Amino acid sequence: MNRPLGLDPFATQSRLGHALTVGGGIGVCLLTYFGAVAAVYGDLSVLALEANVEAQRVGGMAASVATWTYFALAFVRGYGGPVLNTLAYPLVIVVLAPFPARWALYGPDVSGLISRFVGLFVFEPIVTTALAVVPGLSFFIVILMAWASLIGEEAREQWERHHLTPSFYEAFVDAE
Repeated sequence: MNRPLGLDPFATQSRLGHALTVGGGIGVCLLTYFGAVAAVYGDLSVLALEANVEAQRVGGMAASVATWTYFALAFVRGYGGPVLNTLAYPLVIVVLAPFPARWALYGPDVSGLISRFVGLFVFEPIVTTALAVVPGLSFFIVILMAWASLIGEEAREQWERHHLTPSFYEAFVDAE
């Protein structure tokens, strides 16, 4: 069974470079998440309880912007993958990485997590996730649009031919 073309990495990188790109994204996310919470609240202990969604939202929005910006810059440099950098890696990292990191620091708050998904507040996790995803994705789009407009059409086409795998280029770019 072949890997879908959307999951292709950039053609000009090694497996180690790809792994380092993903690891760097996780590191940027966690540093920004905890750094924003520490800057706003002065103490990371506000993250100890799962019920403190305000602190999670502050950290999530900051981490989202930083993580998607990191993957936009990696995209420009040809690290990661065209679809992987756009959606897969930053989305999974921003949504999932803070949970195990908070739990590693303070232990799991299972009862608090269950209470977030039960009762009238069932939409709260969806709102928190949206607040963490939308700002970063918006930054990603702005950065790539600015980059594409600054380098010009000819340089962008040369970049595409150099960094995209031939099958990805043929299926998604050359089809236009």
